[in-house]
Amino acid sequence: MSFLKTAHKTLVRCPLWSLLIGVLVGTIFSNHYGLSWWWFTLSVGLIIGIIFRKTTLSLLLTGLILANSFHGASIENQAAWVDSLDPQLQTRHAYLEGTITDTGSKGSGPYLMKVTSSYDDLELPIGIHIQLFTPYLPETDSKLHYGDIITVEGNLFPIHELRNPHGFDQKRWLHRQGVNLAIRSQHRPTVSGISITRRPIRIMSQWRLYLREQMTLGLREDSQEAQLIRAVVLGEKPPRPSSMLDDFRHSGTLHVFAVSGLHVGMVGTIIGLALWCFRVPRWMTILLTITGMAAYADITGLQPPSVRAVIMATVFLSGFLLQRRPTLINSLAASAILVLLWDGHQLFTPGFQLSYGVLLSLALLSNIWLRLLKPMAEIDSFMPHSLLTPWQERRLLMRKWFKNSLSISLAAWMGSAPLMWIHFGIITPIAIIAGIPLMATVFLILAIAMLSMFAGALWQPAGTALNRANAFIAQGTHHIAGFFAHIPGGHAYRNYQTDESQRIIVFDIPYGGGANFIDLGGGILLDSGKQSHFRQHVLPTLTALRASPDSLIISHAEEAHSGGMNQALDTFQPKQALIPKANLRSSSYRRFLDNSAESGSSLIIPNTNQIFQIQDNAWLEVLHAPTELDGYGLADDSGLVIRLHWDGWRILFMGDAGFITETRLLESGTDLTADVIIMGRNSADYSGTESFIQAVSPKAIISTNASFPTHENIPPPWRKKIEQSGIALLDQNLTGAVTIILENGNLTLNPTLSGARTVTLQP
Repeated sequence: MSFLKTAHKTLVRCPLWSLLIGVLVGTIFSNHYGLSWWWFTLSVGLIIGIIFRKTTLSLLLTGLILANSFHGASIENQAAWVDSLDPQLQTRHAYLEGTITDTGSKGSGPYLMKVTSSYDDLELPIGIHIQLFTPYLPETDSKLHYGDIITVEGNLFPIHELRNPHGFDQKRWLHRQGVNLAIRSQHRPTVSGISITRRPIRIMSQWRLYLREQMTLGLREDSQEAQLIRAVVLGEKPPRPSSMLDDFRHSGTLHVFAVSGLHVGMVGTIIGLALWCFRVPRWMTILLTITGMAAYADITGLQPPSVRAVIMATVFLSGFLLQRRPTLINSLAASAILVLLWDGHQLFTPGFQLSYGVLLSLALLSNIWLRLLKPMAEIDSFMPHSLLTPWQERRLLMRKWFKNSLSISLAAWMGSAPLMWIHFGIITPIAIIAGIPLMATVFLILAIAMLSMFAGALWQPAGTALNRANAFIAQGTHHIAGFFAHIPGGHAYRNYQTDESQRIIVFDIPYGGGANFIDLGGGILLDSGKQSHFRQHVLPTLTALRASPDSLIISHAEEAHSGGMNQALDTFQPKQALIPKANLRSSSYRRFLDNSAESGSSLIIPNTNQIFQIQDNAWLEVLHAPTELDGYGLADDSGLVIRLHWDGWRILFMGDAGFITETRLLESGTDLTADVIIMGRNSADYSGTESFIQAVSPKAIISTNASFPTHENIPPPWRKKIEQSGIALLDQNLTGAVTIILENGNLTLNPTLSGARTVTLQP
């Protein structure tokens, strides 16, 4: 009861928190149920609360009603569009008009558009966002731009589910931006104008390009210093893989690479200090500081964290204009209410939770830590202050600065650490210390970048000189992050490898590509997909599993299977790599051979029937070795065919082998039996002949089935024969990636996509 009384008194003193709690509960409720018939009940409760002067109850109910009105309506609108799809085909032809609100990471799509009208018979709510895919056009003017008003005709379809384990869940991420559907345009969208309301942001995006150039003028474009400056000032992430990204991640300071509340606050501080130096009146300083922070958020793309920070700062600083002493706890509640009523989806994003979790922790815990750490910055009570020497005075000031910084860092870390562990599976206690010097250097990078742009506008050599000085500070910042990142025990990852520590992952790679991870021994990456597919689909899974394969296998030198191996070589530094032949002509394959020699990774060209031991109960057997073939041949039929023996089970990796390779294997007289076949589709011939399947006698087949190009499809007659023979067919178009696990003597084939059946094979 005492707790309830204390909570009630707190809510009475901070009435906005009663409203915020109502908004939070209403947003969560609406997210699951949409608009609710509880309207009437809540309205009656609100009237009763007002009549009996129950302020806390009235505010709670008001928050519930507001959240249900705004977020509930948004959820209902999104659901209405999804429900309009054909239940059988899960598509619908549409002719829409809308405004481009996002141009994609590279400015060339896929785009996001806000629908303003729909030219069809279905009366659907407008104002929702959908993802837009446009046909490939080589012309430079084919790109769409932010704010373009367009008309598009095409087929609507749902956003695809996550198809590979531990990868980036685009469906979930887009849903939190209000996007549940995508449209594939049949023709180039027609641009009819520019949205007036979005024109200022479009102009600011052009300014961004100018500022991007000016702040690194005089530096090498691809240097780490230039990348770090652009990352800190504009939130532009360096290309991956990047040791710099890893250093900042492991030191717990990766947030400096995203324009967040921290950056907006620093920019506001820099502007405020500059205006204070010129003795600008207080009211004007506040207005100009708010305007400057808003302009900075606009230039950097109006990212949700920066918008939240501007709202928070505006609410907080407005208190001074109204001659009220603002408090962080009240400003926090006010800004959160505004943000959630504008977009309730933000409540469920890591960024929102981290932003407000850190701020709430600062508001509640920083004073506690200041009291606990007070002895750090005190002198003996019997020592007169006037007797301190100048050196002792400076030391005392430094100790006070460190105490204040450490208190803030501890409070901020306590607010962020649980959320970082939940959302990203990493905890970084070293960030408590690392954040103190790094925040100081990041502040300097921001300040000098702003000064260089101002100086460069007056006299370019001055701006270039400041950029070079900034590069020196950026280099020091990276060294500091690297130092803290490599301190033992400074960071730890959540361990995903529980009872599934030994597994095989057959990745689902677009357009008939292939990649497999054999998590036995030191780990083996068998094929990688294209470079872009490796980065998008394979690397996130291996990173989440904390896997670093010490061996690579290229089944055949074809871009869709081995294009990402150069990046895998740089990322994992493997001991050895099995390759089909040394004289194949693929450019990426030739580059891999050169890079392997430089990195010290040994290249092995196997022969037929050669055995490679992985661990006591597992080994690889080469059934087809192209080094014994004359000439180059077709890539799909000039590759390795490998059989894995694993605790009594046999798994056959065919790659994209077709009729030619299958005939060679049958004529060799080798025992080809296997329990599982992992196969792709041959680019120029038939795959999976009846005689070959009979010779292997598999219990299950995992096969790619890409919709494009057509030769990567599973032929319907072949599918029918396989199913009639009693073999379990796992079509990766329907299953996504398949994870093979050995448990209790059984082999379990787990699909990634929901709704696909799990197959369990018994000995």
